[in-house]
Parts: sequence; structure tokens; C-alpha cells
Amino acid sequence: MNKIFFTKRTSILLLAISLFSSCMEKDVYQGDKNTPLNPTEVFDFSLTKEVKLNVDYGFTNDYYIIFELYNQNPMKEENNSWIKDEKLSPIYAASTDKKGQYSGKITIPSDITEIWIYSDYPGAVSPVKLAVSNEEINFDQAEYIASLQTNTRATTAGGYSYPDDWKLIPGTDWDVYGLPVNIESILSMPPAEILYSIKKTYTKVAKEGIKVMHPEWLNNNTTSEIKITKATEVSLVFISSGAGWNNTIGYFTYPTNEVPTESTVQKILAFPNASPISKSSGTGRLLCGHEMKLKYWNKSTQQFEDKFPAGVTLGWCLEGMGFNNGNIKKTGHTRFSYSSMNSDNAQRVVALRDGGTNQIVAIGFEDNTDYDYCDATFYVKIAEANAIDPEGPELPPVDPPSNLEYTVYGTLTYEDQWPSEGDYDMNDVVVEYQSTIYKSALDDKIYKIMDEFTPIHNGGSYICGFGYQLSNIDPSKVRSINVTGSDSWEMETGQSHPTITLFNDIKKVLGQKITVTTEVIDISSKDNSVNPPYNPFIFVNDRNREVHLVNYPPTNKADMKLFNTQDDVSNTSAGIYYIARYKEEIQLMPFGINLPNIVDFNIPAEGVKIYNTYPDFIEWVKSDGSTHKNWYKK
Repeated sequence: MNKIFFTKRTSILLLAISLFSSCMEKDVYQGDKNTPLNPTEVFDFSLTKEVKLNVDYGFTNDYYIIFELYNQNPMKEENNSWIKDEKLSPIYAASTDKKGQYSGKITIPSDITEIWIYSDYPGAVSPVKLAVSNEEINFDQAEYIASLQTNTRATTAGGYSYPDDWKLIPGTDWDVYGLPVNIESILSMPPAEILYSIKKTYTKVAKEGIKVMHPEWLNNNTTSEIKITKATEVSLVFISSGAGWNNTIGYFTYPTNEVPTESTVQKILAFPNASPISKSSGTGRLLCGHEMKLKYWNKSTQQFEDKFPAGVTLGWCLEGMGFNNGNIKKTGHTRFSYSSMNSDNAQRVVALRDGGTNQIVAIGFEDNTDYDYCDATFYVKIAEANAIDPEGPELPPVDPPSNLEYTVYGTLTYEDQWPSEGDYDMNDVVVEYQSTIYKSALDDKIYKIMDEFTPIHNGGSYICGFGYQLSNIDPSKVRSINVTGSDSWEMETGQSHPTITLFNDIKKVLGQKITVTTEVIDISSKDNSVNPPYNPFIFVNDRNREVHLVNYPPTNKADMKLFNTQDDVSNTSAGIYYIARYKEEIQLMPFGINLPNIVDFNIPAEGVKIYNTYPDFIEWVKSDGSTHKNWYKK
């Protein structure tokens, strides 16, 4: 009897719930819809912006390079050298074409007003600070160099000083930055393969440096001088410098069969200041390709001659920290290419021949103690064929760059009560993301993406899943997708674009990193179609109740009848989605926000509105995003 009575009560209760639910559904689906938002009223709550990037290095030798963009100067001074700060991540990276040019669209955080363009490839002036203006970033290397040269002070006109035991080639003079007036007017860039080899060989990366990769070059049987076997003209051409010091570079000669000493050789000035034009200290003016024609000092006639005669050997010298504000001085750091001339007998120069021509010799100087031999790098041009002894090691051949990568990261925050406005603490679902884009350097096309998503907070009580759609990618361009770190992920069918759900319940995967590796086919990066975090969304209680960022479209599985119900004022016909009319401090509110370039976001406490945790949020919204763009970083 009791059992029958319980069943009846349960049936009545279920019937009441069913009728109530039907009323609810009628209110949501069939009741009056909210008036869609006028497009002129919309603020998209985006903290990123798309800009046009135009780069022109002006190369003419079939030379393509990789460059990176940073939101701060990527260089730092360490142990008397300028090195790249490896703790910093570029916000973008790309490769130029064979003329050193690049043009495309990129996405950057909206609070960035200046960018540093960096490249460690010879021939690229780097780093250079650029303005983000009118939604564009423009860099023309020739124009940049010209702008610096107009600010160069006049030459010292004999007002310089230099050590008494150095000689000057007739006509030598220089400005306060050490730029000689007698360098050749046209840059002398070697073939691209020589530049690639010099970059790879004379590197500051310790594990790839000469000491590790080629210890055989650092012994008493290896010469760093050039033996002249036929009379020839010789030029010294600047490549680059990784030194913190402003070093002075010179040369000397001696009879090939004799042992040189500091007292028997004559030091001759070549470059007063071997520092590039973009050195972070602002004290350099040299460009890759600046050529100095060397002259032979004939001791017998006490005259300079254009050609170096057969039977002499050409050596090198460096005065560490020798250049200062236009003057050259002795500092106690004189280095010679002939090891026994150095007080510590250390090898200070590594010279490597181009075996193909035997008319190019790369040389790298070591000015102090790290022995990376890239404190000043040059190449020597030998005018005559078969004019130097082929003794000594060759410059190793190096392939052009093949691949590059860069990483985008940030935090996604969601309110899970859409289409109701909820409490706007924006902490119901919080996911950190990190996406690495892999590209071919030859054509700058994307071939792989590795995305890492880590759910870090769940402030809501609903069951929330998470996924994303590659909304701008043609499904035919996706070769494969592999997911690790989640047992409930799914590659959804019936979608117009590749759509992946990573988990169905955030509570089960909190703190768990989920990695998605997507291999794609020849996707151009220049149209910005691959733009992490793509179109990310949560789904609440049911798969069809999706919550996206403002103006990001729902997937094919979303219930479109939910739009313009409760507090949602989307205008789907105008491409306006997931935005609410708000009745308190501001008029509009989102249901999801992408916070770029931040991890360890200070998540608002439960029930505390995001603008109470971050007061600048209100002014950011009121200004339509034109002010307080870094509100979430405070």
C-alpha cells in the first residue's frame, strides 16, 4: 500500500516538474525575444587587435631570414656581451622572402603600442623599436638606417686620438661613433650561403659554439692568419658583433716564414669601432657589408701599397674596449690572431676559408673570456684567385633555415549562466592556454599547431565542458588531430569547421594539461587564419548550450533558440553573439573574455563582480576599449 502510494506521489511530482519545465521552455523559446543590439552599440570586449605587418630588409642576394617581434627589448648585457634574453617569448615570428620582405596580418595584445623587431641573421639591423600606428607595424631597413645616419655627428676631422704604435691608412677618419669615412660606398654582401654559415658557426649559443662543435680548430697547429701566395688586393668586410665592448680592429703583416712578435709587427687600424648600428647602447654605426680596403705597409719604403705581396702573412689584432666617444686608447686588452703574441697564449681568432672559391675567409674575434669567437665577425675578400695558401679549416656549409616557431599564451574566463547575466565574477570556468605555431621558413606556411589547455578554476556549480573550433580553417586543410591528457575529448562530426571538445566536466580535469597536436597542410600565416585560442567555448549542462566570446559564432550544435532570451541581446544576423544588456555600472557585459599574454591571473572571488576586482574594467568598457587596455594585468 505504501509502495503504491509512493509511486503515485512520485508520478504527481514528475508531472508537476514536467509542466513547470514546459512553461520554462515556452518562456525561453516561444516568448517575446529581446531586441537585438544595434551594431553601432556593440563593444566586442576584445583585448587583442589585428594589425598589418610590413617588413623590408632590402636584401638582393636570395637571402631569406627569420625575424621575431617582442613587446620589449629582447637584448640584455651579460658578461660584457649583448645576448638575447631567452626568458622572453616573441609575440610573433615569421620568415621573409628571398628579398628580405614580409607582409601579412597578425594579432597582438591591444595594449601594445610599440614593438621590437629582432633577428640574429647577419644583415638585419637588430633590435629595432617600432611604433604600432594606425593598426600597422612598418619596418623599412633602408629608411631606418637613413634616419640614423642623418643624426650622425660630423667626423672628428683630425680631432681623434689613437695609440702611437698604430698606423692609419691614408685618408682615414671617423665620426664620434667610429664610422670610417673611407669605407666603400656600396655594401659588400657575400652570397647567402656564406652568411648562413657564418651565423651558425660563430654563435653565442654555448652548446653549439666552436669550443663544443669544433675543438680541432683550437690547437697550436691551426692557423688564424692568411698566407699570401700571389700579390692581391684584400678587403675586410664587417658582418656583426655580439660584444658588449666597443672594440677596435686592426691588422698586421709579417714574412711568412718568420715568427711575429708584438715588437716586430706594425699594427694598422681597420675599424675604429666594430659595433653595429643597432647596438643597444647606441654607440655603433656599422652595417653588415661595410667594406674597408686594406693597404700593405711596406717597411722598407715606409709606404702603403694597394696590394699585399706574395710571401707575407696577414694577421689580426683587437683592442678590447678600445673605442670611447671617438677616441681609441689602450686598455690592456690587446688580442692577436697569432696565439704566442697573447700573454696567455690563447687563440683569439678563428679563420675559416670558403673552400669553394678560396677567395673568402670568415674570421671571428674573441675579446675576453667566453671564447665564442663572435665578439666581432668579418669576412676577408681576396681579389685574386689562387692568391692564398689553402692551409687551414674550411667554413662548414650550412643549409638555409628550414623551420620556425613561436608561442601564444593567455587565459580564458567564462560566466556560465548565459543567456542570464549571472553574477559576473567571470570565474565559473577559467582555462589557461599555450599554443605553439610551427612554420616552414622557406614559404612561412604553417604545418603544425600544438595547443595546451589547462583548466585551472571552476567557480560555478553547473556541469561545464570546454572545446574550441578552428573557425577560419578549411576542414580539408587538417591532416590529423591528436589529443593527450583527456579521456573524454571528441572530434565532433556534423560541424562546418574542425571542432574539438576537450572535456565534458571541468570538475574532473582541474589542473590537468590537455595537449592537442594538429597537423595541417600548407596554411598561409599571412591571412591570420590560425589565431589562437581560435573560437573557444564552454557548454553548460547540455552540449547545445554553448557560451563563446563576444562576436564569436556558435558551432552547428548550438541551440540557436537561446539567443535573445533572458539577458542576451545578440544580433545573430549581424554577426553579434553572446552579449548582455547590463543594468548596473555599465550597459553591456560579455560571457567570456580572452586575456592575452597572461598566466597566474588573479581570479575574482566567488560572487565578486570582475569590475570590483579590477576597477579599470569599467573605464575600459565605457571607452569601447580605447583606454585602460591592461586592466587585467593590475
